[in-house]
Amino acid sequence: MRTKGAIDRKKRKSRRDKKKRYTKHNGKFIPYKSKRNKNDPIKLWFWQRVSMNPESVKHFSRKTRPYMKKIITKFNVRVDVDPQSISNKEKIEQLALDVIGYEGTFLIMGFSKGKNSWGVKPVKLCRVVIKESSEGLKARMTDNYRLFRYFFWEK
Repeated sequence: MRTKGAIDRKKRKSRRDKKKRYTKHNGKFIPYKSKRNKNDPIKLWFWQRVSMNPESVKHFSRKTRPYMKKIITKFNVRVDVDPQSISNKEKIEQLALDVIGYEGTFLIMGFSKGKNSWGVKPVKLCRVVIKESSEGLKARMTDNYRLFRYFFWEK
């Protein structure tokens, strides 16, 4: 719904243009068919969450500093995994320990069917915190609300 009195920066597409994407000339709806098979490996990105350097915070305006998040994410590693190896919480925690192997907070990013300007849309699947304990490194997964919509997740 448009805001009353708002001016559009660019011309909006009509509903007819969006409708034509999945319809043929005779008007029948064609649903999207995924090109991936069930057993194809899933591409995952591991991004590390790091607190911002105090020197770099000074580059921002003095008025915005109290309100901004002083955390940045850096790309760490990309892996291809079998869908069965990330089907529950314990397996994802073990995968994070195997792939990364040091302390920190990491975002596990997957890909959705959405398209951006690069042709793929990365989305956050979960957050993994790896900490040192008396038994060694321990991983703990949080923020996994998005995983429930995927076919490989054991509900």
